[in-house]
Amino acid sequence: MSELEQAGAPVAVDATRLDRLRARRLAEDERLVCMERARILMAAEREHASLERVPRQAAVLRDLCEGITPVILDEDTIVGQMPAVIPSAEEEALIARRPELFVEPGVPGWFDGISICVPEWDLLLQRGLGGIAAYALERLSVLPGDAARAEFYRAAIAAMQAVSTLLRRYASRALELARHAGPRRRRELELIAARCDRVAWDPPVDLPEALQLLQIVHMALSCLVGGRDVTPGRVDQYLLPFYRTSIERGQLARDDAVTLLAMFLLRLTQTAGNASDFESNHRRSPCRYSHLYVTVGGVTRDGAPAENELSLAIADAIRRLAYKEPTLLLRYHADMDAALLGSITGLMADRLPVTVYNDAVVIPGLVENGVPEPDARCYAHSACHNAFVPGLEAGSGPGGFYNVPRMVLLAMTGGRDPVSGEMAGAATPEPDRLATFEDLWAAFAEQVRFALARGREASQRRWAQHYRDATPLLYSCLVRAALEAGESCWTAAPVSHLNHYFAGIATAIDSLTAIREVAFGDDAGDRVSLPELARILSADWSGHEALRRRIRTELPRFGQDDRAVRDLTARVGDLWADEVQRASEGMERLAMWPGFYSHMAHLRLGEHTPATPDGRASGDPLSENLSPSAGTARCSATSKLLSMAALPLHRAPAGAATLAVSLGETETRKRAEVIRGLMEAYFDLGGLHLQVNVVGREALLDAVRHPDFHRDLMVRVAGFNAYFVLLPEAEQQDIIRRSER
Repeated sequence: MSELEQAGAPVAVDATRLDRLRARRLAEDERLVCMERARILMAAEREHASLERVPRQAAVLRDLCEGITPVILDEDTIVGQMPAVIPSAEEEALIARRPELFVEPGVPGWFDGISICVPEWDLLLQRGLGGIAAYALERLSVLPGDAARAEFYRAAIAAMQAVSTLLRRYASRALELARHAGPRRRRELELIAARCDRVAWDPPVDLPEALQLLQIVHMALSCLVGGRDVTPGRVDQYLLPFYRTSIERGQLARDDAVTLLAMFLLRLTQTAGNASDFESNHRRSPCRYSHLYVTVGGVTRDGAPAENELSLAIADAIRRLAYKEPTLLLRYHADMDAALLGSITGLMADRLPVTVYNDAVVIPGLVENGVPEPDARCYAHSACHNAFVPGLEAGSGPGGFYNVPRMVLLAMTGGRDPVSGEMAGAATPEPDRLATFEDLWAAFAEQVRFALARGREASQRRWAQHYRDATPLLYSCLVRAALEAGESCWTAAPVSHLNHYFAGIATAIDSLTAIREVAFGDDAGDRVSLPELARILSADWSGHEALRRRIRTELPRFGQDDRAVRDLTARVGDLWADEVQRASEGMERLAMWPGFYSHMAHLRLGEHTPATPDGRASGDPLSENLSPSAGTARCSATSKLLSMAALPLHRAPAGAATLAVSLGETETRKRAEVIRGLMEAYFDLGGLHLQVNVVGREALLDAVRHPDFHRDLMVRVAGFNAYFVLLPEAEQQDIIRRSER
């Protein structure tokens, strides 16, 4: 029993505090920096220089937990806030000299952080810090002569003690503040102190205690040690027992539990910045750019529906929070609870951060890539559209965004760069020796193999340089495989993967369609030879506008209802999945998984890609994710979804499909019904994922013209929500282009 339950006092959560916390977050100065962390790390560098790598991790974590100031805000019910200041000129000079202390996970090569991961949070909640330390002590006693594992277990015990110290320091700070507070706040602070003191070693017994322990450990992983996208995972599964305890004992009313969950979710994204991604986010923090997914629904390890009453409460918390982060990720299945599905589509209709994955496609995709089916059923997501299997994996991430339209160009030019003429790919036949479309296809396949072979080499270098010798200690203590083996998560976890993404899908498919029709079509009078087409592209269509117009307006394209294009789409997708899997053969770590996704790389890649056979001009963006190319005519929502579903999505668990749906100012219920109908139809076709932008072109253009009137306009960008007016101009224009399809 917690002190709170012994006293019989319910927890009442003032919803206006959430409003104040959100307003505080939105008003944060992006110049804020945690200088304390950097100073502690600099002192630790001097003090612990002689320590071996594993004990050094524990020593530095201890210094951070003992030295960082425990900040408690007036609105806090769950505590765990990083101290931050606007740097002085002297401090700015330090940041310039030592940027790695401010914007990198850990300290590269010295203090090991980890990003894009999902700890086994249930392990933490079931055992508590003390239980994990007790397990390490027990293992230590049966390892005579095994120095390496003994070193790990001693460090694990020290790591648990360090985080326990941080919690007890929060308890002391709460009691200190209580002495000067009014009666109501004094009681709240005393309960905060009791809660922190209890979970400093023992496992939690109720929802407030569970959230408090999660908050401090998450802060330690993402902000103190440092790491991007340290993700909550399947919150409705591991928090359910604590939620039920608090509700059944009358400790929390459901409405108060929803508000408490919303406060917790808001705090998880602290120091990540209000802007959204690499180009626009200038927050100096070791977890900047973080995009967190809260996963609900799906199936259990044995395949039964997993949604429950907490799933719906979390959806309500996302609505109440009304902030760009975290994203609520629904794992959809055919027997999904109707109330939960209705709540989710309502959130989507109101432009709140929601994304949906289809278990019937994701799980087979994981199995195809080597994940046992029971483990595959337990997946969550970490970072943008990255399927992750907690417990089976250490970490993951993008292995590369591959410019596949450029591979089409290289197939047309014998592997030479179309602009410089230098060899840039595989040496394939010259264009005048490609007599049929199948000849061109063989050259294209060889370019794909060449690029992925280089991707494999890069992955192996990445493993050797960054992961093989690293021991992210605190995270390893939250991975059962590492804790049982007594070694780093990177070497103990059975699998870790990198996603190798096919970028520019529609651009590549439309280019191959154009080559097939223009260079090898049945009508000899309309043909343009492959060498001549290559010359036209090198001139960026100059003098050939009629041909370009014909290709863009008369030939079938991805996103239209055309059987031949869908068949080619399936063929291209299978080629990608086959070749990624072939390139991955024999890799023990950082396995290569195929994905169909571009994030925002389609903008950057397009800037450096010459004109392509689909009619795209040099420097224009490539197509985005699974969407048709900008300007594609005769595209309905249904025809777009048919084109997307033609890809072999069951072979690639990572990918994204964003559908722009302009529904005007119709009421939420009607918008939600349309979204639900489209989503269910797409998933019946074999769709992997769907997210929507429910905003029209005129509203976006008005936001560009009058940003002050649209500060709260959220749009879906790649794998995250963003405040539209804070996006860079190029990304704003990309969103507008997509709204025109």
